[in-house]
Order: sequence, then C-alpha cells, then structure tokens
Amino acid sequence: MKEDEIKSLKEKIINSPDNLLLQKPFGSGMYLFTMFIIRYYTRVREQLKIDYDSFIILQTVVSHSLYLLSKKKGESQSYSELATEWEKLIINKKADVLEEVADYSSTKNKLKLSISSICLVTTLPKETTRRKVNELINKNFLKISKKEGIILGSQYKKVFQNYVPETVKDVTKLMKNWEKGGVLKSLLNFNP
Repeated sequence: MKEDEIKSLKEKIINSPDNLLLQKPFGSGMYLFTMFIIRYYTRVREQLKIDYDSFIILQTVVSHSLYLLSKKKGESQSYSELATEWEKLIINKKADVLEEVADYSSTKNKLKLSISSICLVTTLPKETTRRKVNELINKNFLKISKKEGIILGSQYKKVFQNYVPETVKDVTKLMKNWEKGGVLKSLLNFNP
C-alpha cells in the first residue's frame, strides 16, 4: 500500500460514522490479532525450523500452486483434495529437478515461477531470495523443475499435514474471540 493510500484509509477509519478506532472492541481485537501473529511467527521458527522470509517465499510458491490448481480445476478444492493434488505434484516432479537455483535458466513460460517473480511478490532482494530458495531446496521444501520453475518439494507435505490444520484452528479461535468481543461485527461493517 502506498503512503497516500494508507493516509486515505486512516482518514476513513477515523471519520467513518462507526469510527472503528473509537469503538471499545478495537483494542482487544488488536491484542488478539497481535497474539495470533506472534504465535504464527513462533510456530514457523519452532515447527518448520525456517526463518520468516523463507516461510513467505514458501507461501509464495504455495500461492502460485493454488492459482494454477484453480485454473486447472476451475473450482476451489477441499483440504483432502488439496492433499491429493500436493502428493501428485510432489511425486510427479521428482525426475525433473535441478539441484541449485544458480543453474536455473528461465524460459518464456509466463506461468513458471522464478526467482524474479518471487522477488516481485515479496519485495525481497534477488540474492537473498536466491539464497533462501536454495536453502528451502536443501531442506526439500522446494524443488526446481526445468519445465515448471520453482515448485513444492516433498517436505511441503508435512507442512500441509501438520502446520495448516493448526493454523486453521488458530484462525478459528481468533474469529470466535473477535465475534464474542464484537470486533468481528465492527470489522465486517467497516467499509474501507
């Protein structure tokens, strides 16, 4: 978000008839959200044993994979359907993998995920992204396919099986607490 967009949104929040910032549940809602973010960050480091920038790179690859799946299938998948799709993706790409990002040369395929496209999404420097992608490859979270670019590796299956359900549980808890405290209603009624 650009600085002028942030300023405009801040003015809307302050000057709205409901004035989201003046409502009592705002502080408690912000506290609950902050605790959710801290727990999320801590789980990345403790459970996945990777830094947060690497996690965001991994999530960028997940996002790209979900986008391609939705284009291919034309609809959103359930948890079990996604688990099956990840399994197919991970198994079918084993023969077509390069070991290092440094050896990877991009083609004209617009749907191929590359270091440069990850840099655009994450705003991380190119060399940092390249280094972290290589680290994620070494840990088998990612792979590089000559045909499809940067894709999910075999370790992503564990992330999907363990980390995702716990995150769903935490998001559900946050939403229920927001609903109980009146924050969710205020947020849903707010029109930025």
